[in-house]
Amino acid sequence: MRNAGWHVNVVTPRVVGRVFEGQKKQRNCYLARGVHGENICSFVSMKKPSRITGKILKNLLDGALMLPTALLQGRPDVVIATVPALPTMFIGFFVASIFRRPLIVEMRDAWPDLITDSRVLRWKWLTRLAHWAVREVQRRAAIVVTVTDGFAEILARDGVSTVQTIHNGISTRSFEPLDAPPQRTDTKLHVLYLGNLGESQGLESVILASTKVSESVQVRIVGTGTAEERLRRYAETVDAKIDFQVPARGDAVRDHYLWADTCVVSLRSDWASFNHTVPSKIYELLSLGQHITGIVKGEAAQIITDAASGDIVDHDPEHIADLWRRLSMDRQNLRVGETGRDWVFEKASLEKLGEKYVALISNII
Repeated sequence: MRNAGWHVNVVTPRVVGRVFEGQKKQRNCYLARGVHGENICSFVSMKKPSRITGKILKNLLDGALMLPTALLQGRPDVVIATVPALPTMFIGFFVASIFRRPLIVEMRDAWPDLITDSRVLRWKWLTRLAHWAVREVQRRAAIVVTVTDGFAEILARDGVSTVQTIHNGISTRSFEPLDAPPQRTDTKLHVLYLGNLGESQGLESVILASTKVSESVQVRIVGTGTAEERLRRYAETVDAKIDFQVPARGDAVRDHYLWADTCVVSLRSDWASFNHTVPSKIYELLSLGQHITGIVKGEAAQIITDAASGDIVDHDPEHIADLWRRLSMDRQNLRVGETGRDWVFEKASLEKLGEKYVALISNII
């Protein structure tokens, strides 16, 4: 967007303690210049809570603070509301309505289907109301952008007529493959899960599977989330020797990848919406040439298969353990070569996807 000569204002919450480089206090927000020349208008928010109810309250509070900040940016040509946080969609709708400008709703998760699957709202009437409200905004948007083809088809069937798919991806401009891994000090298969420890991943299957192959497999779980404490207790209950570690950033992430022989990408199998969900972690692993243990289905499983970059398995701990046992016995199967990287350059380059997005927005303004 910046390469096209556009001015981009980003309104976003930021947690206490995080500071954007060069930020200055301005009216009711902090103003900073992003790495691409975009204006970042941020306001201080609470830290991400560990419980679902806390997350809901945080999202509602962020939405309340986001509205006046967005209105003070002046009249835009187009408003883009990026959702996983649902209040952002409604704030975007209000801002676009007040300024009488087109709204693009960018659905990076399968809402409102996830409301039903997760049962995050205890009352059925409230679930139905939330489902209706989300669909209504989607139907009124100038364009709804999804990151998977399957979810775009679901929206179209539900009467959302202006749906476009722009997949997730990673930047290939500064692509850096992993260095040669350090010399091994043990013969165990190193299995890494790095990411959110939430309700969506169903990591109990991974933990239980590790107990069945503990003599030949070491599992490391890196991250935090709403399910962290429960997963730690579960590991103790089943006597799983899991190496839990705190979230990592920057070089520490690459160190974890260098340690790993295979990396787990997991989505629980009992939520129908996950048939049309592709974790962005997949693209990162493909670009790095990492073997993937894909405990996923639908489009996510298809991408890993098409890129010939791993093995797909269901959530049965016996099946997961069998896969790791085979990989441990024949490490040739861990070598995925350049196929994943080539797939990313062809179909998941953020630079190419950005050009597609610019063309899409240009058509509506």
